[in-house]
Amino acid sequence: MSELVRGSPVPLFDRLSSLHGSEGQRQQLLTPEQLELSIGRELSRLMNTRSRLSPSEFAASTGTTLDYGIPDISALSPKSHPDLDLLQSTIKQAVNHYEPRLKDVTVKAFPAPSAGGAAALVIGGTVTIGLKLRQLNFELQLDPRQGSRAKAA
Repeated sequence: MSELVRGSPVPLFDRLSSLHGSEGQRQQLLTPEQLELSIGRELSRLMNTRSRLSPSEFAASTGTTLDYGIPDISALSPKSHPDLDLLQSTIKQAVNHYEPRLKDVTVKAFPAPSAGGAAALVIGGTVTIGLKLRQLNFELQLDPRQGSRAKAA
């Protein structure tokens, strides 16, 4: 008789980084908390990697491995509404292409309250765990001079 598996498969990068279970064996499934951390790590990697494409080329791309990352955002201002709109649509497309575990992705961008040239992002979406959908939100700060960090909200 088949049995419902409670957990999510461990992604390739997590398996390669030697994610071990409590008995020293490689884990095959992630708990909901581990899945949330894994998605947060992947979003941080994605935001910290620059695609070779310009924003307009990226908008027309299909999300190949060679185009992984987001376009260079250093020219965008978080105080400009058109730039924030472009940033939101670009980030949403990147997450849809490169983080397939997150569905119904939403991205909100706004000027970061604590940093002059940075933009704050809230990336949201749903993830399926077993037979249940769970809403996740990740807060990130994009600073062209520094890396981005994802934090689950």
